[in-house]
Amino acid sequence: GSPHDFEYMAKEVNRAGFTVSVPRLPGHGTCGEDFLTTTARDWLRRAFDAYYDLKAICDRVYVVGLSMGGVIALILASQMNPLKLVTLAAATHVFDKRIVLTPILKLFTKKMPRENIEKYEDPDIEYLRKEYWSYNWPKQAAELYKLMKLARKSVSKITSDTLVVAARNDNMVPMKAAEFIYNNIRSEKRKLLVFEKSGHVLSNDV
Repeated sequence: GSPHDFEYMAKEVNRAGFTVSVPRLPGHGTCGEDFLTTTARDWLRRAFDAYYDLKAICDRVYVVGLSMGGVIALILASQMNPLKLVTLAAATHVFDKRIVLTPILKLFTKKMPRENIEKYEDPDIEYLRKEYWSYNWPKQAAELYKLMKLARKSVSKITSDTLVVAARNDNMVPMKAAEFIYNNIRSEKRKLLVFEKSGHVLSNDV
């Protein structure tokens, strides 16, 4: 993922008069070798830094996260208690059960080529395909798995007003992830919203 996934949503929210921050997580949107040097701790630190930066200039801060960003948003919300929280296809659970093997698999390989990856006309998107989407990343998936487990432990501490958004056609995150979040947060105000025709990248597919 990269800030590109939030480009449309961020511009629309900003156009409505809100200050918007879309932090690029370390190793994301640069190159594969850079990606391999980063950890879950780095990604969390960047998200918290972005939150503190907004908190310094805004009276109220709302937190939104997509996929792994949704997992990070849950962890952040459990500690910082933002006024409002929105999770989009937050990956507390995933369809691919091999995620549990990644802590072992990462010891043997850094990345594994994928086949039949669609090419893109947009040169920026095509670059991301070549650098990131053309491979599976066991080491980085193991870092995601750490975040998933931490988020599942953290949700019961969340009291922010929360909107949990899921996509019926999501091929990466099952519906039970959204249900888990909705059923385990402590927020008095919470809503589960399911888009019947959307896929995983909800921020660009509504």
